[in-house]
Amino acid sequence: MADPSNKVSPNFALDFYRPMWDALLANANNEEQIFDNLVQMWTVEYNQRVELWNERQEAQRLVVDEAERERLDLEKKKLKMNDFKDKVEVGNVIIPRPSQYALLKLKFFKFIELWYFSPDGCRDTAKSSISTMEDTFGISKVDDILTMRPVTALKQSRNVVNDCDLSVSDFFRAKNSFLVHIEHASWPKKHINTLAEFFWHLENHPICNCRHGDMVMLLYTHCVHRSWHDDLKRGTAFNISKLNDSLMNAFNEEVMDQ
Repeated sequence: MADPSNKVSPNFALDFYRPMWDALLANANNEEQIFDNLVQMWTVEYNQRVELWNERQEAQRLVVDEAERERLDLEKKKLKMNDFKDKVEVGNVIIPRPSQYALLKLKFFKFIELWYFSPDGCRDTAKSSISTMEDTFGISKVDDILTMRPVTALKQSRNVVNDCDLSVSDFFRAKNSFLVHIEHASWPKKHINTLAEFFWHLENHPICNCRHGDMVMLLYTHCVHRSWHDDLKRGTAFNISKLNDSLMNAFNEEVMDQ
């Protein structure tokens, strides 16, 4: 159907319409009334055709718009691969990947043992991922909402080691990996920086030069780091980067008494 809005009223005075005029004269007073009636009838039909045309055009537009919305929705849901930098090569160090359990803890800003970021912890993850089906899911509760997550993200490792029981070398490697991953997990910059200062002050604290200094430093880390996270939940957290020498000495005495 062509657009009827472009049509104009015909010239009813032409001889082509004379038979119609003659037929209408029987019920009309004069030719002027016949002309007015013909124009009026044509106008009514014209308006009906235009209205019908507009309704069909609107319906067609809605169908097209809906199809376009569906296409855009599908485009948004489609998996996309991120780009890469052509001139950048792999770095000199590859940070080992910790378990899904550890990464999930970081995602929700929860305490997690540094062991998960140590070489032993990452090796444990690699072994467990071979023996555990990646597509096995379990139910977890976050903010009173039940969600389905991979079982590997819900289970704590049976081999986990407390921070105070790590070797010093594993501790330092683990904390470096930990700092990288909390940045990847979008922790606030303020928290990342204060944790980096915390570890730096521990590494350079005079207690490390004592006989059992490493054990004292690790015990301090274990207790203070966990306490800091507990206080963060309550909204009463202290500045963890400011070491408490009195507390450090108390831990030193505890280690000496063992």
